[in-house]
Amino acid sequence: MEPKKERWINAILNSAEGMQRAEPSPFLFAKIRDRLQTAAAPVYVSPVTVWLTVASFALLILLNWQVMEGPSNASVSQPADLTTVAKEMNLFPTGNQLY
Repeated sequence: MEPKKERWINAILNSAEGMQRAEPSPFLFAKIRDRLQTAAAPVYVSPVTVWLTVASFALLILLNWQVMEGPSNASVSQPADLTTVAKEMNLFPTGNQLY
């Protein structure tokens, strides 16, 4: 390698020589253990909120079912196969060009 690059690499590697390891507080482990042992306050949700949520999901499911099962406006007289769709959208290549 070039001497300039080697000096730069060595400078980067030697820049961490004076660093010291981080030392935690002496009581940190005890604080963490104490916080894990204390129970969190229970969270209560009102029954009205629960019933409104259930009703909203039921309405959403009902509306989705109605949309999926509702009458279709598609004409049944003319089946749309792949070649018909490709012809209508001019997807058949007319030359040897890729794009």
